[in-house]
Parts: sequence; structure tokens; C-alpha cells
Amino acid sequence: MIRTHSAGGDFGPLRAEFSLPESFGPDVLAEAEAAVLDPLAEPREDATGLPFVTIDPPGSKDLDQAMVVEKTAHGFRVHYAIADLAAFVPPGGALDRESRMRGQTLYLPDGNVPLHPPVLSEGAASLLPGEVRPAVLWTIETDEAGEPTSTRVRRALVRSTEQFDYETVQAALDAGNPHPSVAALPELGRRRRELAVR
Repeated sequence: MIRTHSAGGDFGPLRAEFSLPESFGPDVLAEAEAAVLDPLAEPREDATGLPFVTIDPPGSKDLDQAMVVEKTAHGFRVHYAIADLAAFVPPGGALDRESRMRGQTLYLPDGNVPLHPPVLSEGAASLLPGEVRPAVLWTIETDEAGEPTSTRVRRALVRSTEQFDYETVQAALDAGNPHPSVAALPELGRRRRELAVR
């Protein structure tokens, strides 16, 4: 059972109770720094022409998802990119072992316990606007009802054009002036919700 600690907002005891790591070892950091300079080579499709945007909490630096949603003649097309951290993690190395041990990024009220060193998660692998980044890219075609009709997955190079937060995107939608990359998102969302209800 997870117990809460409210005294002064100090979550140190909780971190200690669950043995949450506070830092990365020097061997892990050295490998991450080296990976930034020489990422693993993979054949990749050039998808930098797609106008990807990210939507995250304000101030986020570990941007690991980007999207473009389009209305088509037959339904919708969703381009969904996930940062490809595998391009920076040599199999069997110190960074790989540390990532497997951590399993995921943990978010706490006083900060997070990152899966990867910030030089990767907030830097070289983050889908920051204007930067070309390796990603795993899904392109999902749907019909008018929002039901997927085809899916294509590949490794690609992507470039985000804008970094948004949730409130900014919602305000633009409410004002009738959404970014073109997410203008079709509310309609697709309604169709997907209707499918789920049915």
C-alpha cells in the first residue's frame, strides 16, 4: 500500500520507502552522452514534412508524443509519432540495464524519477519543436465513423512544429481558431467516443 506524506510537501520518505533512484550512475550518464553524439543507425523514412505538434503539461521538456490529425475524403488520417529512445540505447549496455530496472518514468508531486537521463529524455530524444528526431511513426486511416481501416508503422525522422499545452489547445478550439494539425481532433474524438459507447 502506498502511504502519503503531507508534512511540508516532503516526499523524501516516500522515495526512500520504495527505493526510488535519485540519480544515474556515472557509467549510465557516460553512455547516454556518447549516444547523443553517435545514435544507433537505422534506416528511416523522412517524415519531417508532416506538421507535427506536441501537447503536454506546461513546461514539459520530455516530449515523447507528437501528432497530426487530418480529415480525409473517407474519414480521418492520424499520424502519431513516439520518440524512439531505442536509437540511443545500445542493447546490453549500462543504459539498457538501468532502463530495464526502472521500467518507466514515475511522476510524483515534487518531481519525477526519469526512465532515461535528461540528456536524452529532455534533450536529444525529446520531440522538441524545430528539431529533427528519430521516432516510431504510426499512420492510421479511419472511416467516417472513426473505425480504423489501415495502419502503417515504421521508423522515421520527424520534426515537431509547435509545442502546446492542453489549455492552449482547448482555448484555440473554443475560439474557433485551432492549429491545423489538431483541427479535426474534436470530431474524431466524438466519433471514437460514439464507437466506444456502442
